[in-house]
Amino acid sequence: MIVLLLAYYLAQSAYTEAGPIRASIELRDVAACDSQNSQRNLANIVWSCLFTIFLCTWAAVHPNVHFRAEKRNQRWTEEWLWDPVHEILTYKLPLFLWALLVPEYILAWAVRQYIQAGVVSKEVPGWTRTHGYFMIMGGFHLFRLPAEASSIPMPLKSSKPSKFVFPSGRHSRKDEIPVCPLKFEDVPVDILEIITPTEIELKDRSKNDFLTKVIVLLQTMWFFIQCITRGAQRLPLTELEVVALAYATLNLSIYYFWWEKPRNIECPVRVYKTSTASHEESGEKVYEWDTNRAFRWMEKTVMYISGEQDCFVIISKETSIPMFWSGRLKASRVGEAGLGPSILGIAFGAIHCIAWSSKFPSHSEAVLWRISCIAMITLPFITTIACIIELAHQRTEKVTTQVVNIIFCIGSVFLILSAWLYMVGRIATLVIAFTTLRSLPPAAYTTVCWTTLIPHI
Repeated sequence: MIVLLLAYYLAQSAYTEAGPIRASIELRDVAACDSQNSQRNLANIVWSCLFTIFLCTWAAVHPNVHFRAEKRNQRWTEEWLWDPVHEILTYKLPLFLWALLVPEYILAWAVRQYIQAGVVSKEVPGWTRTHGYFMIMGGFHLFRLPAEASSIPMPLKSSKPSKFVFPSGRHSRKDEIPVCPLKFEDVPVDILEIITPTEIELKDRSKNDFLTKVIVLLQTMWFFIQCITRGAQRLPLTELEVVALAYATLNLSIYYFWWEKPRNIECPVRVYKTSTASHEESGEKVYEWDTNRAFRWMEKTVMYISGEQDCFVIISKETSIPMFWSGRLKASRVGEAGLGPSILGIAFGAIHCIAWSSKFPSHSEAVLWRISCIAMITLPFITTIACIIELAHQRTEKVTTQVVNIIFCIGSVFLILSAWLYMVGRIATLVIAFTTLRSLPPAAYTTVCWTTLIPHI
């Protein structure tokens, strides 16, 4: 970020502080640029922005393992048509919409997984953060063997008998019964050392290689630099470019926290128990949602915004790991995990203010855009204040528990109201970004003249 700001400063100073000699050189360069094709069309603008937004909302997201049990005697229409469509509509499309409408939440999710993966990786000898990611993203799934299948208990270093087994006989894997995903607390460390794939094997399972990540980052950085250079040369940015620029800014942070996380793994490692063995979920006690429908809705809103919804999930009752599962962070890490994404969320909304004084086709669109910018800044701002108070409460005794509870109640009301305003503002900016394309200023079609930015005599 500092390098980009420095590039902006140097590019701007080249236009504001140059003398007559520099001005004459610029006239020569402008004439050279004009002699070439220095105009871009609407299709170029839209395509570049949509491609960047797609990379930031689809290609950059690293989902958890969405396990689906195999079906026996499945028709080809179900296997090749209905199941893929159902997967897209019920999982991939909702995740894409979350990334499109609330990209800050995706960043917060990535930060929580980054922290939790680091904690888990330290508990098992030889594990890396990639192993920690694989554990919390649902990489291990419990299966029961058929009643007639033979097995051997897995060895433990302690004298305690193991409930986990190795299959030792012949049977069809389609007869194995899926039970539930496994948390780190559910599997002894001794067992994890035996069944865990190596880091190279995990990367082989991933559908995203190093080259793909580099291409996404290069496209994002290229779009970022183009926007900064247009500002340096006093060329206007369209509202759609401003929106794409905001996504690109968050995308760099998301990729940083998910760089070591495997992407698009669909088949977890099978961990076996016999058909008669019981499974009791380990770990801390799970909270329950409020029985009142209105209060439950309010509670869910606050918990999802703060990223504490995992405390209400019973993994042993799930057929697949929840979409935004990142494990239960310690209470002391919740404020830390939310502070950075909240600050970047403020920056995400503030970037939209670049178009605050742009020439909109109508006055109503200009007013709605400005109100939407304020709405998108308000929610992460309130969340930032809440994280700071939580950190102060955890690290000092200046903020008492009673004061924190009062602030939490008041802040929850503002969070719920600002969350809805945020969603309305987010949708409004996306719509206006396209409606303003009908009447762009002539300078918006002018391309950047790169020759003025290249050192020359």
